[in-house]
Order: sequence, then structure tokens, then C-alpha cells
Amino acid sequence: MTKWTEEQNLAIEKENTNIIVSASAGSGKTAVLSERVIRKLKNNVKIDELLILTFTKAAAKEMKERIKDKIIEENLIDNLKLLNKSYITTFDSFALSIVKKYHYILNLSPNISIEEGGILNIKTKKLLDEVMDELYSENNSKFVKFITDFCLKDDTELKKQLLNLYSKLDLKNDKNEYLSNYVNNYFSDIYLNSLKKDYFNLIKSKLNTVQEYFNLLINYSENEYIEKVNDILNPLLESTTYDEIKQNIVSTLPQLPRNSSQELKDVKEIITKLLVEINELCSYEENELIDLIKDTKENTEMIILIMEKLGKKIEKFKYENELFSFNDIAKMAIQIVKNNETIRQELKNQFNEIMIDEYQDTSDLQEEFINLIENNNVYMVGDIKQSIYRFRNANPYIFKNKYDNYKNNINGFKIDLSKNFRSREEVINNINNIFKNIMDDDIGGANYIADHSMVFGNDKYSTTGNNNISNDIEIFNYEYDKDTKYTKEEIEIFSVANNIKNKVLNKYQVMDKKTNKLRDITYNDFVILMNKSKNFELYKKIFEYLEIPLTIKRDDNLLNNININIIKNMCELILLQKNKQFDDNYKYNFLSIG
Repeated sequence: MTKWTEEQNLAIEKENTNIIVSASAGSGKTAVLSERVIRKLKNNVKIDELLILTFTKAAAKEMKERIKDKIIEENLIDNLKLLNKSYITTFDSFALSIVKKYHYILNLSPNISIEEGGILNIKTKKLLDEVMDELYSENNSKFVKFITDFCLKDDTELKKQLLNLYSKLDLKNDKNEYLSNYVNNYFSDIYLNSLKKDYFNLIKSKLNTVQEYFNLLINYSENEYIEKVNDILNPLLESTTYDEIKQNIVSTLPQLPRNSSQELKDVKEIITKLLVEINELCSYEENELIDLIKDTKENTEMIILIMEKLGKKIEKFKYENELFSFNDIAKMAIQIVKNNETIRQELKNQFNEIMIDEYQDTSDLQEEFINLIENNNVYMVGDIKQSIYRFRNANPYIFKNKYDNYKNNINGFKIDLSKNFRSREEVINNINNIFKNIMDDDIGGANYIADHSMVFGNDKYSTTGNNNISNDIEIFNYEYDKDTKYTKEEIEIFSVANNIKNKVLNKYQVMDKKTNKLRDITYNDFVILMNKSKNFELYKKIFEYLEIPLTIKRDDNLLNNININIIKNMCELILLQKNKQFDDNYKYNFLSIG
């Protein structure tokens, strides 16, 4: 029988309220969530009365398999029969099931299609061209000014920015309302004055940073130079109003003494850059700032007009073809539930509990949907330190705000799973030392030291010993000589490869998960993580040269498919033929499909 910690047991047993579980890496989060499900099943809750939401199909499949194994292990046969119709799924899939079930409310067929970007992106570009052409033909004076202000040779770059803006607006559930109210809200006196205040605070924050680096400068220089710098900077740093800052602005610092250290040069360079930024921010008179914003009103109105026209055209295309994005489906699900009390109550009463995994990656749309169907029965598990889906519109501040409220017993209950049972104590300490310096309420959205530090929990490492080997983080540095025959990348790869080889040859000790004993390290124990695949082949070449086995794992790329490449080359050949460009590209494309 698994021995749970006090916090894990609380996360399994706590009931009758919304619960947020802040679960650090290696804290047994998935095991706890699965055990909570089994505990409910043993208390006569059926598996199809739980809504378990994840963010990827792979995660949903893994969760379902894990729960299935536990159901079999506990001999809960009745629930095994219900597993196939249970709701262990992604947000997107659940929202789609709602839309398909109540399709008639939206005057849609139940066979609506999900398009993941390609076709809709191409169509949106074409429809923007239509909108722009219509405005060009109207010869609208405001539009002419707008084009004159933002375009040079053509409107290509402007269209890119408009498409980028539309994609961001499309993430809003209240997009039309937001656009219709934007001018009145943004150009109101209250908001303009708040912008002016924010602008001044930005300048003050940069001055505070200058002060911090000036304090650092004192550690690296002689008193005579510090006095010169202080005489120049002091009036600026003591300024309390915008006009004072503008009056006392500084553009350069005194020349450094001979033979100054590199640290002193670096600090001076940072201060100089900050002064340039402050100078640029103070290039306007104070009474000009609001007028400058007001001068953008006409162009703002034109952008809104373009967004509204484009929105109508793309919506018409989507409904005529019943072709939607996942964001569209989420908005439709919200619309159905928000506008139909019977359906909303049905969903509220259908589920004993709503469980959300990786809650830190929830978007505003997903949160709005959950808020409509929750019944003080939402169980959220996540770790704000692991939020990685901002590019998918994830909003980790949803997690932070709820965590802060529940910590004070406002609308819910907070549980911390901070013990890490996966990693060595040195690894935990090193991670805490890094994050406590870069993550707080202002930066990173969480008070790391107070609420999110990890705690070492795997005592197996403590009792086994490590032959006095350090397991602290190692940072490798190397010097690059531009006259060398090797590139920077090659030097770096050789450094990594030789470190791995030396550890294997010297029988570096690692913990074996199966035996819980130390053993000699092998090449299989290493993994090299990279943010780009650019140097994969170079790694392979150098590792083979040093006789180190290496397997490369990369994401499949559709464009690498030979059939796709042939089609691509055929299309390029047709275009080159049409434009009578019989150059080397023409020859290449001709030969590639021959």
C-alpha cells in the first residue's frame, strides 16, 4: 500500500469545496489525482460522473490508461464498463462535444469541422486583401492618412501587423463588444491620465535601475571617479517630477580611468544605455504626452473598422462552410451554456467533480467556460513554474490569483505538494537558488520563496551515499578564438561530448531506479536538450568521431515528406514558367520532378 505524505493525503481526501493543488515537479501529482479518482469510485461516484480535463490528447490518453489500471487493480468492474463513455478528455474535445450535442441552437449541423489553422489562415489573408481593396476604392480620407502614416513602398508589412492583431483579438470571447467600446474606453480622460502616470512610473523604474548600477559601480572604482559620476547623476536621481527629470537629463558619463576592470566597463555601459532610454522617453514636453495619444485616435478608428469588416467576412465564411477553429468551438460552447439556463444547470448537476490537470496553462476562454458549469466542485492541479503555453494564450495569472485567494480561504482551499521525490537534494537546492532570484509576484507571477520553493523528499538518495561526487549544477565556459579552425558550435559540442565520455570512463555513480542502488553511469543515462534542431547533425558527426553512441529524436515535419516536396516543387515550377524565369531555380525544380 502506498504511503502518502500528509499533504498528499489531504489532496486525495479533501471534499466539498473548490480546491487548488500547487504540485511541484516530482511531487507525485498524477498519482495523487488518480488516487483521488479511485477514492471517489469506492464511495459510489461513477467514473462518468467525473469531468477530467487535460490539455493534450496524449495526456488524456495516459490519464485514462492510468485510471483504467487502478480500476482493474481495485476490482471496480462496474466502472470499467463505464470507462469508454467517461469524460477524461481535453478542453477542446469536451467543448466540441457540447457544440455537437446542441448544434441546433446555433443553426449548425452536427458534422461541423475543426480546422487547425492552415485553410483559415489563408482565407483570412485573402479576405483582408478584399477589405483593403474596398477601402482603397472608396478613397476615404481617413484611410488614405492611415496608409500614408504606416506604409512606405507598399502595404505588405501593414497587412502582416493587421493579421497579427486580428489573431489576438480572435482569442477574446467578447471581441465585437471590445472593439465597439475601445475608442470610448481608451481615449477617456481617466484612462489617458492613467497612461501618463504609467509612463512616468516607467521612467522612474529606469532611474531606480540606474541607482542600483551606480551602487554597484562603487565596488569597482576609485573614489575620485565615483565622485565625478555622482556629481553628474545625483540631480537626475533625486528628480521627483517629469519636468525635473527632463531638466536634469544626462547623456554620457565621465571617461573611465586607465586600466579599468572589465566589470567596471560593463556596469558603465549598462548605465549609459539606461540613460539613453530615459533620454528618449523624456524627449516630449509633459503637456504633449496626452495630445500625442489623442492624435492616434483617427488611425485607431480605422484599425477598428478594418478589424470589424474582416471579422464579418471571416465569420460568414466559417458559417457557410461550417469550418471552425478550436477557439471558435470554445466560444460557441460558452455561448450555448451562458444563454441557456436549462443546459447550464444540466451540466452543473451532471458532474460530481471537475478535475483540471496542468491548471497553470488554462486560458481565459477555458476559465470562463469552467466558471459557467462549476458548482463549488472544481479540483485544479498545476505548477505555475511550469507554465509553457503562453503562445497558446495560456494565462498563468488565473492560477496565481486563485492560489492567492484560496490561501486566504476565499472561495476555496489551497494545498501545496512541494516535496520532490524524483531528484537529488543538490538539484532541488540549485533550482530553488535560481528561481528565488528570478521569480516573484512582479516577475513570473508567483512569490517563489514564500509559496513555490521545492522541498527535497527522496530519502533514498540520502541513505545510499554518492562516493563524494558533487551533483550540483555545472556551468561550462569556454574561450573562443576567432583564428581557430573550429566554430563556436563545434567547440561547445566537443566540450559536452568530452564531459560525457569522461564520466563514463571514470565510472561516475548514478542511482538505479530499479535497484535503488548506485551503479556506473552509461551512455543511456544522458540526454541533451536543445531549443533548436539546427545543430543536430553536427552533434551526430562529432559524437561519432569520439565513438559516443547518439540517437537523435526530432519532431516530424510534414514538409520533409518527399511527396510534399514534389508537390511544392511542381507549384514553384508552374509559377516560374508563368513568369518566364528560366534560371537555376527553374532547372532545379524541373529536375526534381523529372
